[in-house]
Amino acid sequence: MMSHSNRNAKRLAPERRKRASGLPAFLLFGRRSNAAMWLLASSLFAAHVSAMAEDGPLRIAMFASFPPMAYQIPETGALVGVDIELADYVGRKLHRPVIWQDVSYEQAIPALTTKRVDLAFSLLDEPASRDKLDFIDYLNSGIQAYTLAKHPPIRELTDLCGVKLGANRRNGFSQIMRDWSSAHCLPINKPPIVVIDTDGTQAARLELQQGRIDAVVQSSESVPYLLDQDPKMYMRIGRPLPGSKIAIAFPKGADRLRDQVSAALRDAVADGTYAKILAKFKVAGNSAAVDIMGKRP
Repeated sequence: MMSHSNRNAKRLAPERRKRASGLPAFLLFGRRSNAAMWLLASSLFAAHVSAMAEDGPLRIAMFASFPPMAYQIPETGALVGVDIELADYVGRKLHRPVIWQDVSYEQAIPALTTKRVDLAFSLLDEPASRDKLDFIDYLNSGIQAYTLAKHPPIRELTDLCGVKLGANRRNGFSQIMRDWSSAHCLPINKPPIVVIDTDGTQAARLELQQGRIDAVVQSSESVPYLLDQDPKMYMRIGRPLPGSKIAIAFPKGADRLRDQVSAALRDAVADGTYAKILAKFKVAGNSAAVDIMGKRP
Protein backbone atom coordinates (compact mmCIF):
# COMPACT_ATOMS: atom_id res chain seq x y z
CA MET A 1 0.00 0.00 0.00
CA MET A 2 1.28 3.46 -0.93
CA SER A 3 2.20 5.56 2.06
CA HIS A 4 0.73 9.00 2.68
CA SER A 5 4.12 10.61 2.10
CA ASN A 6 4.54 8.85 -1.29
CA ARG A 7 1.12 10.04 -2.43
CA ASN A 8 2.02 13.60 -1.48
CA ALA A 9 5.32 13.28 -3.36
CA LYS A 10 3.49 12.25 -6.56
CA ARG A 11 1.07 15.15 -6.24
CA LEU A 12 3.92 17.55 -5.71
CA ALA A 13 6.01 16.27 -8.66
CA PRO A 14 4.18 18.30 -11.36
CA GLU A 15 4.43 21.40 -9.23
CA ARG A 16 8.17 20.87 -8.81
CA ARG A 17 8.55 20.47 -12.59
CA LYS A 18 6.71 23.77 -13.09
CA ARG A 19 8.99 25.48 -10.63
CA ALA A 20 12.04 23.84 -12.24
CA SER A 21 11.03 25.32 -15.59
CA GLY A 22 10.96 28.75 -14.07
CA LEU A 23 7.49 29.47 -15.52
CA PRO A 24 3.95 28.43 -14.63
CA ALA A 25 2.25 26.03 -17.03
CA PHE A 26 -0.14 28.66 -18.42
CA LEU A 27 2.82 30.89 -19.35
CA LEU A 28 4.62 28.00 -21.00
CA PHE A 29 1.53 27.38 -23.10
CA GLY A 30 1.28 31.08 -23.86
CA ARG A 31 4.88 31.22 -25.05
CA ARG A 32 4.34 28.29 -27.41
CA SER A 33 1.08 29.84 -28.59
CA ASN A 34 2.76 33.19 -29.26
CA ALA A 35 5.51 31.48 -31.25
CA ALA A 36 2.92 29.66 -33.34
CA MET A 37 1.01 32.88 -33.92
CA TRP A 38 4.22 34.65 -34.93
CA LEU A 39 5.02 31.92 -37.44
CA LEU A 40 1.47 32.11 -38.81
CA ALA A 41 1.67 35.89 -39.09
CA SER A 42 5.03 35.64 -40.85
CA SER A 43 3.62 33.12 -43.32
CA LEU A 44 0.58 35.29 -44.00
CA PHE A 45 2.76 38.35 -44.51
CA ALA A 46 5.03 36.47 -46.92
CA ALA A 47 1.98 35.25 -48.82
CA HIS A 48 0.62 38.81 -48.93
CA VAL A 49 3.91 40.15 -50.28
CA SER A 50 4.02 37.36 -52.86
CA ALA A 51 0.45 38.10 -53.92
CA MET A 52 1.24 41.79 -54.22
CA ALA A 53 4.24 40.95 -56.43
CA GLU A 54 2.08 38.76 -58.64
CA ASP A 55 -0.64 41.42 -58.91
CA GLY A 56 1.69 44.41 -59.18
CA PRO A 57 3.06 46.04 -62.32
CA LEU A 58 5.18 44.06 -64.74
CA ARG A 59 8.56 45.79 -64.92
CA ILE A 60 9.84 45.14 -68.43
CA ALA A 61 13.23 46.05 -69.87
CA MET A 62 13.23 47.09 -73.51
CA PHE A 63 15.35 48.96 -76.03
CA ALA A 64 13.50 52.10 -77.08
CA SER A 65 15.74 52.73 -80.10
CA PHE A 66 15.28 49.32 -81.73
CA PRO A 67 12.61 49.71 -84.43
CA PRO A 68 10.38 47.96 -85.26
CA MET A 69 10.61 46.09 -81.94
CA ALA A 70 10.38 49.21 -79.75
CA TYR A 71 10.78 52.89 -80.59
CA GLN A 72 9.29 56.28 -79.90
CA ILE A 73 7.16 58.40 -82.20
CA PRO A 74 9.18 61.66 -82.38
CA GLU A 75 6.14 63.93 -82.43
CA THR A 76 4.42 62.42 -79.38
CA GLY A 77 7.05 60.38 -77.55
CA ALA A 78 4.65 57.41 -77.56
CA LEU A 79 6.23 53.96 -77.47
CA VAL A 80 5.28 51.66 -80.34
CA GLY A 81 6.54 48.43 -81.82
CA VAL A 82 6.25 44.65 -81.77
CA ASP A 83 7.50 44.35 -78.19
CA ILE A 84 5.23 47.13 -76.95
CA GLU A 85 2.07 45.56 -78.36
CA LEU A 86 2.97 42.01 -77.33
CA ALA A 87 3.80 43.13 -73.78
CA ASP A 88 0.56 45.09 -73.52
CA TYR A 89 -1.32 41.96 -74.58
CA VAL A 90 0.51 39.86 -71.98
CA GLY A 91 -0.19 42.47 -69.30
CA ARG A 92 -3.91 42.39 -70.07
CA LYS A 93 -3.95 38.60 -69.94
CA LEU A 94 -2.22 38.63 -66.56
CA HIS A 95 -4.30 41.61 -65.31
CA ARG A 96 -1.11 43.51 -64.54
CA PRO A 97 -0.10 46.98 -65.77
CA VAL A 98 3.18 47.29 -67.66
CA ILE A 99 6.02 49.58 -66.62
CA TRP A 100 8.72 49.98 -69.26
CA GLN A 101 12.37 50.51 -68.40
CA ASP A 102 14.55 51.65 -71.29
CA VAL A 103 17.99 50.02 -70.99
CA SER A 104 20.95 49.24 -73.21
CA TYR A 105 21.60 45.66 -74.29
CA GLU A 106 24.50 45.36 -71.82
CA GLN A 107 22.31 46.60 -68.95
CA ALA A 108 19.46 44.17 -69.56
CA ILE A 109 21.03 41.03 -68.08
CA PRO A 110 22.26 42.71 -64.85
CA ALA A 111 18.82 44.32 -64.48
CA LEU A 112 17.26 40.85 -64.65
CA THR A 113 19.69 39.04 -62.36
CA THR A 114 19.41 41.76 -59.69
CA LYS A 115 15.58 41.70 -60.00
CA ARG A 116 15.32 45.37 -60.97
CA VAL A 117 13.05 44.19 -63.79
CA ASP A 118 10.82 41.14 -64.06
CA LEU A 119 11.51 40.32 -67.70
CA ALA A 120 13.15 41.71 -70.81
CA PHE A 121 12.09 41.67 -74.45
CA SER A 122 14.33 41.37 -77.53
CA LEU A 123 17.26 39.51 -76.02
CA LEU A 124 19.08 36.94 -78.09
CA ASP A 125 18.59 33.41 -76.79
CA GLU A 126 22.27 32.67 -76.22
CA PRO A 127 23.53 29.40 -74.68
CA ALA A 128 26.14 31.35 -72.70
CA SER A 129 23.38 33.15 -70.77
CA ARG A 130 21.22 30.14 -69.93
CA ASP A 131 22.89 29.56 -66.57
CA LYS A 132 21.56 32.96 -65.44
CA LEU A 133 18.35 33.37 -67.44
CA ASP A 134 15.37 31.47 -68.80
CA PHE A 135 14.14 32.30 -72.30
CA ILE A 136 10.92 32.17 -74.29
CA ASP A 137 11.72 32.44 -78.00
CA TYR A 138 9.11 34.55 -79.78
CA LEU A 139 10.72 35.71 -83.06
CA ASN A 140 13.16 34.33 -85.58
CA SER A 141 16.06 36.55 -86.45
CA GLY A 142 19.09 36.62 -88.66
CA ILE A 143 21.93 38.88 -89.70
CA GLN A 144 21.25 41.06 -92.74
CA ALA A 145 24.04 42.90 -94.55
CA TYR A 146 23.40 46.09 -96.50
CA THR A 147 25.27 48.95 -98.08
CA LEU A 148 24.59 52.39 -99.51
CA ALA A 149 22.67 52.41 -102.78
CA LYS A 150 25.37 54.66 -104.27
CA HIS A 151 28.17 52.28 -103.25
CA PRO A 152 29.76 50.14 -105.97
CA PRO A 153 27.62 47.00 -106.13
CA ILE A 154 27.97 44.40 -103.36
CA ARG A 155 25.38 41.82 -104.31
CA GLU A 156 26.25 38.62 -102.44
CA LEU A 157 27.64 37.90 -99.01
CA THR A 158 30.84 36.54 -100.52
CA ASP A 159 31.33 39.98 -102.11
CA LEU A 160 32.01 41.18 -98.56
CA CYS A 161 35.28 39.25 -98.53
CA GLY A 162 38.11 41.77 -98.42
CA VAL A 163 35.92 44.82 -97.65
CA LYS A 164 35.26 46.74 -94.44
CA LEU A 165 32.13 45.67 -92.60
CA GLY A 166 30.68 47.43 -89.54
CA ALA A 167 29.23 45.11 -86.90
CA ASN A 168 27.82 45.66 -83.43
CA ARG A 169 30.15 44.22 -80.80
CA ARG A 170 27.44 44.35 -78.12
CA ASN A 171 25.26 41.61 -79.56
CA GLY A 172 28.06 39.39 -80.83
CA PHE A 173 27.54 40.13 -84.54
CA SER A 174 31.16 41.14 -85.06
CA GLN A 175 32.44 37.74 -83.92
CA ILE A 176 29.77 35.91 -85.92
CA MET A 177 30.90 37.71 -89.07
CA ARG A 178 34.56 36.91 -88.37
CA ASP A 179 33.64 33.25 -88.04
CA TRP A 180 31.57 33.42 -91.24
CA SER A 181 34.50 35.02 -93.05
CA SER A 182 36.86 32.23 -91.98
CA ALA A 183 34.38 29.60 -93.15
CA HIS A 184 33.43 31.20 -96.51
CA CYS A 185 36.09 33.63 -97.72
CA LEU A 186 39.29 31.70 -97.16
CA PRO A 187 38.08 28.47 -98.85
CA ILE A 188 37.43 30.39 -102.10
CA ASN A 189 40.82 32.12 -101.92
CA LYS A 190 39.40 35.51 -101.05
CA PRO A 191 40.76 37.81 -98.36
CA PRO A 192 38.83 37.83 -95.08
CA ILE A 193 36.19 40.39 -94.27
CA VAL A 194 37.67 43.35 -92.41
CA VAL A 195 35.22 43.45 -89.50
CA ILE A 196 35.09 46.82 -87.74
CA ASP A 197 33.65 46.60 -84.22
CA THR A 198 31.21 49.39 -83.39
CA ASP A 199 29.31 50.45 -80.28
CA GLY A 200 25.89 49.67 -81.69
CA THR A 201 24.33 49.53 -85.13
CA GLN A 202 23.67 53.27 -85.31
CA ALA A 203 27.40 53.90 -84.94
CA ALA A 204 28.07 51.45 -87.76
CA ARG A 205 25.56 53.21 -90.03
CA LEU A 206 27.20 56.55 -89.32
CA GLU A 207 30.56 55.16 -90.39
CA LEU A 208 28.92 53.77 -93.53
CA GLN A 209 27.43 57.16 -94.39
CA GLN A 210 30.81 58.81 -93.82
CA GLY A 211 32.51 56.36 -96.18
CA ARG A 212 34.73 54.74 -93.54
CA ILE A 213 33.29 51.28 -94.12
CA ASP A 214 31.63 49.54 -97.07
CA ALA A 215 28.72 47.70 -95.47
CA VAL A 216 26.87 47.06 -92.21
CA VAL A 217 25.14 44.07 -90.65
CA GLN A 218 22.18 44.23 -88.29
CA SER A 219 19.34 41.99 -87.15
CA SER A 220 17.09 41.03 -90.05
CA GLU A 221 13.82 42.03 -88.35
CA SER A 222 14.97 45.65 -88.08
CA VAL A 223 16.08 46.12 -91.70
CA PRO A 224 12.60 46.50 -93.30
CA TYR A 225 11.89 49.49 -91.06
CA LEU A 226 15.23 51.05 -92.02
CA LEU A 227 14.55 50.63 -95.74
CA ASP A 228 11.04 52.03 -95.37
CA GLN A 229 12.39 55.21 -93.80
CA ASP A 230 14.59 55.96 -96.80
CA PRO A 231 14.08 53.50 -99.68
CA LYS A 232 16.74 55.15 -101.86
CA MET A 233 19.49 55.19 -99.23
CA TYR A 234 20.34 51.51 -98.68
CA MET A 235 20.43 48.18 -100.51
CA ARG A 236 20.34 44.67 -99.05
CA ILE A 237 23.28 42.35 -99.67
CA GLY A 238 22.15 38.76 -100.25
CA ARG A 239 19.87 36.94 -97.84
CA PRO A 240 20.04 37.07 -94.04
CA LEU A 241 22.25 34.63 -92.21
CA PRO A 242 19.78 32.49 -90.25
CA GLY A 243 19.98 30.93 -86.84
CA SER A 244 19.22 33.48 -84.14
CA LYS A 245 16.19 33.53 -81.85
CA ILE A 246 14.81 36.65 -80.22
CA ALA A 247 13.51 35.88 -76.76
CA ILE A 248 11.80 37.19 -73.66
CA ALA A 249 14.24 36.66 -70.80
CA PHE A 250 13.53 35.96 -67.12
CA PRO A 251 15.81 35.64 -64.11
CA LYS A 252 16.26 32.13 -62.77
CA GLY A 253 13.58 31.27 -60.24
CA ALA A 254 10.78 33.18 -61.99
CA ASP A 255 9.17 29.95 -63.21
CA ARG A 256 5.59 30.99 -62.41
CA LEU A 257 5.84 34.28 -64.30
CA ARG A 258 7.66 32.62 -67.20
CA ASP A 259 4.90 30.04 -67.55
CA GLN A 260 2.18 32.70 -67.32
CA VAL A 261 3.83 34.75 -70.08
CA SER A 262 4.31 31.62 -72.18
CA ALA A 263 0.60 30.81 -71.87
CA ALA A 264 -0.33 34.38 -72.82
CA LEU A 265 1.85 34.21 -75.93
CA ARG A 266 0.17 30.96 -76.96
CA ASP A 267 -3.17 32.73 -76.61
CA ALA A 268 -1.84 35.55 -78.83
CA VAL A 269 -0.95 33.02 -81.52
CA ALA A 270 -4.26 31.17 -81.19
CA ASP A 271 -6.48 34.25 -81.42
CA GLY A 272 -4.51 35.82 -84.29
CA THR A 273 -3.10 38.77 -82.32
CA TYR A 274 0.50 37.63 -82.76
CA ALA A 275 0.19 37.40 -86.56
CA LYS A 276 -1.54 40.80 -86.75
CA ILE A 277 1.20 42.50 -84.75
CA LEU A 278 3.96 41.00 -86.89
CA ALA A 279 2.16 41.96 -90.10
CA LYS A 280 1.61 45.51 -88.84
CA PHE A 281 5.34 46.01 -88.33
CA LYS A 282 6.35 44.06 -91.48
CA VAL A 283 8.13 41.19 -89.74
CA ALA A 284 5.68 38.39 -90.58
CA GLY A 285 8.55 36.52 -92.22
CA ASN A 286 10.24 36.30 -88.82
CA SER A 287 7.33 34.53 -87.14
CA ALA A 288 8.22 31.98 -84.46
CA ALA A 289 4.65 30.80 -83.90
CA VAL A 290 5.78 27.17 -84.11
CA ASP A 291 8.27 27.73 -81.28
CA ILE A 292 5.68 29.51 -79.16
CA MET A 293 3.05 26.81 -79.55
CA GLY A 294 5.53 23.98 -79.17
CA LYS A 295 7.18 25.07 -75.92
CA ARG A 296 4.70 24.39 -73.18
CA PRO A 297 5.65 24.84 -69.53
